[in-house]
Parts: sequence; structure tokens; C-alpha cells
Amino acid sequence: MEHKHHLKSLSQTDNGYIGYCAGCQSYNVAYKNSLFILSEEEFNCYRQIMLERTAMNSFFTSHGKEWLLKTPMPNYFILFADSEINELTQMLDEAYLLREVEQILATPSSTNR
Repeated sequence: MEHKHHLKSLSQTDNGYIGYCAGCQSYNVAYKNSLFILSEEEFNCYRQIMLERTAMNSFFTSHGKEWLLKTPMPNYFILFADSEINELTQMLDEAYLLREVEQILATPSSTNR
């Protein structure tokens, strides 16, 4: 069985992109030097974490990063500046809304009988 990836771009900035692969039913969230491949549920969870800054701690560095996000991997953390969180959440919101619209349009309407 052969699978081809047809990644549909949902959001893009100079720092990253978010795409959706219908074949894999997964989201590619690429931002700066990170790439996360997430299921629908994981994408929604990650979006909420970023929007609400859930499980993030203030962590001021000399590099302008103000927020520390712990990952499920031991001793691996992601650092963000406020501006990066704002840009990433804007991308996540845009991708989320586009997928919602696609799902609504793909749903058969009761008036189309």
C-alpha cells in the first residue's frame, strides 16, 4: 500500500507554516526550528496550551525569551518570547478556523436533498 502526502497549507509566516495531510489525518506545525506532527486532538490541545499559556512558566533569559514550556521528554523544554507566542497562536487560530470551515462545507446540508 502506497501513501502519498498531500499537505495543504493552512497558515504561513516567515517563521513557519501549518499544513494538514488528509491521508495521514495529521497537522504539521513548523515554527522556527521545531516541527510537530499532530493528530486532530493533539493539535487542538497544543493550540489551547499556547492560547492559555497552560503549563508555561515565566523564565527570563538574556536572549529575550520569557516563557518556558515543558515537553513530555525529560529535560527538554521550549523557550518562547511573547512575540513568538503571539505569532504562533495567530497561525494556530488561522489553521483551526480554516479546518472548521472545510469541515462545515464538507458536511452534507439537509437543504441539498
